[in-house]
Amino acid sequence: MASAIALIIATLIPLLFLYVVYIMDMYHTGSFHSIFFCITWGALAYFLAFLLNSILVNNKVFSEDFLIRFSAPLAEETLKGLFLFYLVRRPKFTYFVDGAIYGFACGIGFAIFENYEYVLGNSSIAISLAISRVLSTNLIHATGSALIGISLGIWRLEKSRLRFLFPLGGWLCAFAMHSTFNNIVSDNTILIFAFILSFIGIGIIVFAVFRGLKEEKSWIEEKLGMTDGVTSGEAAIVQRINKVDDILAPLAQRFGPQKASQIEEFLLMQARLGILRKTVEKLQDEKMRLAAQNQIEELRLEMDEARRAVGAYCMLYLRNIFPETQSPIYDLLQRRLASTDKSLAGTGLWKTLDQRVKPTDQ
Repeated sequence: MASAIALIIATLIPLLFLYVVYIMDMYHTGSFHSIFFCITWGALAYFLAFLLNSILVNNKVFSEDFLIRFSAPLAEETLKGLFLFYLVRRPKFTYFVDGAIYGFACGIGFAIFENYEYVLGNSSIAISLAISRVLSTNLIHATGSALIGISLGIWRLEKSRLRFLFPLGGWLCAFAMHSTFNNIVSDNTILIFAFILSFIGIGIIVFAVFRGLKEEKSWIEEKLGMTDGVTSGEAAIVQRINKVDDILAPLAQRFGPQKASQIEEFLLMQARLGILRKTVEKLQDEKMRLAAQNQIEELRLEMDEARRAVGAYCMLYLRNIFPETQSPIYDLLQRRLASTDKSLAGTGLWKTLDQRVKPTDQ
């Protein structure tokens, strides 16, 4: 009975951590299918790492102590990161927020199956062991691969010649954190330090995700507009997507929760479109740029279908939540004035008349 409870803890709590990180992405750029495959890859990486570590120890390539402290963290972080390198080159990948979520999922998949090994092998302390692992070791695994995912996401859009340093730096940080954790545990140091390191890692990931979301918001503000048939009212709601439930509450009351859900998905499509447009602008690889442009066209078609599903009357109501603050003519006039050469100021009609009525010298 204790082992069964421990296995439930060892499975559900890590998945709960992953869910919390997933819902932090308010633009939902991360694909659920990709997250599922990341968890699956993490589980496969665990079995590959277990096989590799067993071979190294059995053939006395490394001592068990050296393996735990250095070799295992190196191999495990590398194996977890391989699938991330594949995902980062896919057209649906947008920014390092995706990398953080996908990396976290890989780490959680690895950690869950490693939990099973320890819980089933220590049935007498199964519950306490499961609790301690989900609050320490599991977070280290998730943090390590998330750091690799973040670094790959930055590398994807980086223009510098030294861009290769980003994935290398992310991988080294993941290895250093994992190895430090293993050394703390192996030395029987006060275990509170291991827990502190785990939560520091999670804090870094949360900070990075919020930093990425802030930058993505600026991309949406810059790129989302009438080019894609998005009114300023719709764009204003997209830019407040973190408060979408409050904004759409009157609409849900008027048209029903199902219609409000359709509208929310439509707004999220617009957000992803704005992010993808900026991504295309920043991508260096021509193949990835073309794939991302194709993704934009597919998303525009999906938006048109979603707009029709919402309905004209409901769309009109939506657009009037944040109506236009000024007319298009006034907006055009502002842009024209802003682009006018300021050195010509004072050379207009009144100055010309003034010069003509001045008395001429005799």
